[in-house]
Amino acid sequence: MTRARCPRRASAHASCERRTVICAPIAAPTPEALFAAMAAAAATADWLELRLDALQTAAPAEASQALRQALARRTKPVVVTFRPREQGGFREIPRQERLAFWRAALQTEAEAFDIEADLVEPLLADYAPAHPIWSRALVSHHDFAETPEDVMGFAAARFPPYAGAVKLATKINQPDDVCRLFDWLLQGPPPARKIPVGMGGYGIFTRILGPAYGARWTYAAAHDGRAIAPGQLPAAELRQVFRVTELNRETIVAGLIGAPVAHSLSKDMHNAAFARLGLNWVYIPVETPPDALERLIRDCIHPRSRRAPWQAGGYSVTLPHKTAVIPYLDRLTPLAERAGAVNTLVIEGEELLGDNTDVSGAMRPLVARFEVAGKRVAVLGAGGGARAVVCGLADAGAAVTVFARNPARASALGERFGVSVAPLDRFRGADFDGLVNTTPVGLAGSAEEAACPVAPDRLDGLAWVYDLVYRPRLTPLLQAAGQRGIAGLDGLPMLVAQAAEQFARWTRRSAPEQVMLAAAECALATRPAGT
Repeated sequence: MTRARCPRRASAHASCERRTVICAPIAAPTPEALFAAMAAAAATADWLELRLDALQTAAPAEASQALRQALARRTKPVVVTFRPREQGGFREIPRQERLAFWRAALQTEAEAFDIEADLVEPLLADYAPAHPIWSRALVSHHDFAETPEDVMGFAAARFPPYAGAVKLATKINQPDDVCRLFDWLLQGPPPARKIPVGMGGYGIFTRILGPAYGARWTYAAAHDGRAIAPGQLPAAELRQVFRVTELNRETIVAGLIGAPVAHSLSKDMHNAAFARLGLNWVYIPVETPPDALERLIRDCIHPRSRRAPWQAGGYSVTLPHKTAVIPYLDRLTPLAERAGAVNTLVIEGEELLGDNTDVSGAMRPLVARFEVAGKRVAVLGAGGGARAVVCGLADAGAAVTVFARNPARASALGERFGVSVAPLDRFRGADFDGLVNTTPVGLAGSAEEAACPVAPDRLDGLAWVYDLVYRPRLTPLLQAAGQRGIAGLDGLPMLVAQAAEQFARWTRRSAPEQVMLAAAECALATRPAGT
């Protein structure tokens, strides 16, 4: 039999496993699929969670047999799970079947057992509190609706002190829920006995930073990339992008605030840059709906009010918060004031500043390729991207005309920067030297991914086209321009340029832009659109 790396009777918090941080769940319909998945998941995970409740024929006897076979094949330590649907399991399992399974499973040499808190009392009849089996028990509770207001009291009432480890998995509905989970992690019994799991967008803090603050481990997505619980991340991403095995309590936390954020390449660029320069920083994207923006800044970011235990280093801001964030900041830089939008939060002492790197990020690649001063430039769109582009073009001396579907937004943009506006159907390339598309038309994964923001024959007469869309890099607009001999520039250089300026503002170090570009290109090549 292939032996696991640690002693077969290692407890769920054994000192030899202190480096362990990633546990990958294995959920498969048949024993054969389970065994194959174990081998695949072992490449990136430290522990494997055997979700035996996922087996199609998971009666206690069959599940126990599959467990014994899996243990004989394991190359990593395992934690055994047999969870009913109400606790996040795959099917309904009557209480007596659960008890029957555990009475058999606890006789095996598995390294740990995830036992729901409601089964502890009936199992005491067979295993008294002093029995050594409890050192391998991970007693858990799952709440898919909310996080208890009094997390400390809730945990004390449900988790026995003789368990080797305990897990509290709760739905995170607001940033303060995260803070209370970390309060529980850091107070009372040693953190190595605890696993806080925040489910949902804000729960990403527990999944990435939990081990840095002593949590026993963090759960990755399943072996096939599926998130078995809300918010789980692939093991390879946890290890390679977020570097969870290297984080500690001194790690400075940066991140992205927006909705949605799953598609963003910012985590790839910034974390690659931190790693290249050897900085103890991590960049975490945080899905933030509009009604939670103020609370996130108050509880997790602002230096005068932050409740979260980590030091915040700076944040990127994306849609829909670039203007909504302004009331919660102490002051803006002159460029952010002029642009009327913030894409960068900078912490200076006890103040939270708003800055804008979108303007220079958009302009730097453009002026490196094309002449702008004194040129006639058309801008498609009137959203946040257009605001940055129009601001930069106007300051560079271009004659700008904004074309947009929304006349009111276009008029507001024109008034703010003193530029012309016109209906979208009036655009003709012959009237301009260059065109900048700031709309999402042509974005892979969107409803308009195959569309061109203007009819291709209207491009005739242009010298160049700049499309801020970067997924794909060769958009329908740039394809149409190329077919007409018009020079083109895609949006990835802008994305990298604005991120590099953010990096420099936060760290006071020059950003390794080629590293950031390579990380973005790799993510584009390996992640499907919309992920």
